[in-house]
Amino acid sequence: MFNGIRAGIQSEEETAIHSMFPASNKFNMKQMITELQPKATTSFSVLGVFRRLYKSRTLTWFQDEYNSNKIAQERKGRLELSEVVAATRRRDKEED
Repeated sequence: MFNGIRAGIQSEEETAIHSMFPASNKFNMKQMITELQPKATTSFSVLGVFRRLYKSRTLTWFQDEYNSNKIAQERKGRLELSEVVAATRRRDKEED
């Protein structure tokens, strides 16, 4: 019963993350936290259009792999997420 109630309530961290990265699924979230080079943005936008237009699993896998590798290389999107979580925890400790 309590798990059902908890599922409807979001923590401040979840609310902040959702407002910064309004992704509808894990793939979109990974896409949002991956930093692209400015020259690559248009190419990946075109790739995304073709991926959706043809419902291509291969292009989805390619983009997912690329995003995973860029996150491992750059980690900037992950730093933003960790800052949101750390700020909330820091504030909670200060209140105690």
